Order: sequence, then structure tokens, then C-alpha cells
Amino acid sequence: MEKIIELFECQIGDTTNAYPSIFSKDDVVTLLINLKAHVLKEVDELKTELDSGSRYTWENIDRAVNDLLDGYEYTEFIECEPELNGSYGGSFSLDMNTSFDDYQFRKSFIQELEDYFKPNTEE
Repeated sequence: MEKIIELFECQIGDTTNAYPSIFSKDDVVTLLINLKAHVLKEVDELKTELDSGSRYTWENIDRAVNDLLDGYEYTEFIECEPELNGSYGGSFSLDMNTSFDDYQFRKSFIQELEDYFKPNTEE
């Protein structure tokens, strides 16, 4: 983006410092055509840099999420409170009150996902 701004500033400087102080319509059109060509070239280069820098496709993300979920420890987010109940006649029942802490699961999983996709700067 800085290169595009620099192109405009250079063109303004060249126009201001030009010997003839009056430009014809053809001169202005030529200047604008040249500026447009330079700007489009810079935008194309920026787009190419952005496209080549993005190595995460849908398939990569899908595979990463599935890999993380396959080896994930769900049990640390499950809370279980057993309750033993006695009743008449010497019989007992065991109730298992379980809950899943989805907030902590999401928080932990998102952190794992960010770490998975974070570029390794130590290489």
C-alpha cells in the first residue's frame, strides 16, 4: 500500500516540478494513464503476495480441526457427581449427575487451534 501512495506522491511531485507550468489535456491524460498502469501493477503484486502467503485452504483447516478433535481429552471437561440413594427393602440406586463444561472446552480448543496454525518462528 505504501508503494501505491508513493506512486501518487511521485507523480504529484513530478507534475509540480515540471518546467512548463501549464499542462495540456493530453499531458494530464498521459500522466493519469501512466499512474493507473503503475498502480494496477502494484496492486497485482500485492495480491500475488497475499495469495501466495495464504497456505490455509479449507482442506488444511478441516484436516487440522479433525486431527485436534481426534486426540483431544474430553474427560477433563466432564464433571461427574455420583449420588447413591437408598430405598426400602435394602435396594440402592446410583445416579450419575454429569455435566460438560462447554465454555472451558471451547476456550481450550480455540487456543489449541491457534497454536496449531501459528507460524513457527524458531525455524
